Amino acid sequence: MKSKFVTAKRISILCALLCASASAQTGGEKTTRILPQRVNPPASDYIPPAPPIAPPSTNAAPASAALVELPKTVLAFDGEFQETSVKPGAAETKFTFNLTNVSPEAVTITSVHTSCGCTVAQLPSLPWTIPPGSNGQINVTMNLAGKSGIVFKTVTVTADKGVRQLTVKTTFLPPDPPPMSGNRAENQKVALVDRQAVFKGDCARCHVEPGRNRMGKELYTAVCGVCHEAEHRATMVPDLHALKKETSPTYWRMFINFGKDASMMPAFAQERGGPLSPEQVESLVDYLTITMPSKPADAAPSAK
Repeated sequence: MKSKFVTAKRISILCALLCASASAQTGGEKTTRILPQRVNPPASDYIPPAPPIAPPSTNAAPASAALVELPKTVLAFDGEFQETSVKPGAAETKFTFNLTNVSPEAVTITSVHTSCGCTVAQLPSLPWTIPPGSNGQINVTMNLAGKSGIVFKTVTVTADKGVRQLTVKTTFLPPDPPPMSGNRAENQKVALVDRQAVFKGDCARCHVEPGRNRMGKELYTAVCGVCHEAEHRATMVPDLHALKKETSPTYWRMFINFGKDASMMPAFAQERGGPLSPEQVESLVDYLTITMPSKPADAAPSAK
């Protein structure tokens, strides 16, 4: 029993010595265990969670109604299409559209837009209110710089009662044929001997080249008008606008295809040595039938 007591006492003394030794090594200070702490990000870097996406609204505003055509019973124009022809080198063309408010209420034009910056519309300041029964004009100017051939432009007129589109067209005429070289009288003598001479040699520059790939009015201006519309037309060349005879598509077709014997009128059909294809001939027939109205022949004197 005494032996067990001695052993326990020794153990107690040993523990005390160990604690004293540890205290001496740390200077008698207590040690504290520091646990890592959670660090929050700076406020400036904090990104809040995205809010939930709301379902699409069923009360969205309806889209604006499609623009409707301005009724002719409201605003009447003297025409919605105008055209003109100019010679090469022309600087501009001008068009005038006349309009009338034919409705019992005032009509207000709110905007006018052209399809190209080269085309300008002139009208009173907008909005332009036109009382019932009143008239007005929209003047359109087309700048032709750098243009050729056939040019179309549109002018869109928007009013409080609808939209109307106007169209303008400019056609460039073929260039004037080069002046005839040599003596005109000599050339005419040659043509009287050989009607087809106008399609040969130097004469072809005026009577063949300008008509290539042209039809209708342009073809007439290029190959027919050079003689029949000339300012100093030869006396043996008839004025087609003043013919005192009945004409018809058949008449013009024969006249163009075969020419006229004992005259300077050549045969223009390719099969007769002329420069025109059948399609070109028919385009001339159509043009002449419309623009050169038939005039009845003088009535024969009645027998007495």
